[in-house]
Amino acid sequence: MKSDIRIRHTKENIRKSFFTLLSQKEFCQITVTDICNLAEINRSTFYKHYLDIIDLLEQTENEILDKIRKLWKKLHPKNTIEGMESILSETQSTMWDSAFYIFKADPDFSYKITEIICHDSCVSFLNDSSYSVQERNMLNRFIVYGCGSITRNWLLSDSNEKLSPHELAEFLYHLIEKMTE
Repeated sequence: MKSDIRIRHTKENIRKSFFTLLSQKEFCQITVTDICNLAEINRSTFYKHYLDIIDLLEQTENEILDKIRKLWKKLHPKNTIEGMESILSETQSTMWDSAFYIFKADPDFSYKITEIICHDSCVSFLNDSSYSVQERNMLNRFIVYGCGSITRNWLLSDSNEKLSPHELAEFLYHLIEKMTE
């Protein structure tokens, strides 16, 4: 039990150091040595938990995406404005610090989030359409990437004119609905 706490603490320390470095330089410029120096650990400690910096990034992304998937699974019905709003609010409030830095390291991260949010909505709307399977798949990709770009810009915006999570969810929902008619 005590070792579990130490492992969690060490991994959190590594992650915080990684995020600090991401706020100062580009992902490709960060080294394991940089992270270890900032976290005040030796390299062998880093390598006990991660294969390399890419593995650190992927594990961090997967933890955030798992939280979003768990929240999405709890929602009933999923294909609603309220469902999208819950995910957007949760991402903005509790996972934002981590997600912000992940966006900097992996520009496709927002698409991974919207894949979870928009995919179910697209599928349910598209199943009732006259599109062929191939056309549905292409339209689904188009919508997910478009919604991903909108979501990314929304999350990264610090403007006073920023939409609320409800307003964005409503916009995305109606956008998907119109595009799949």
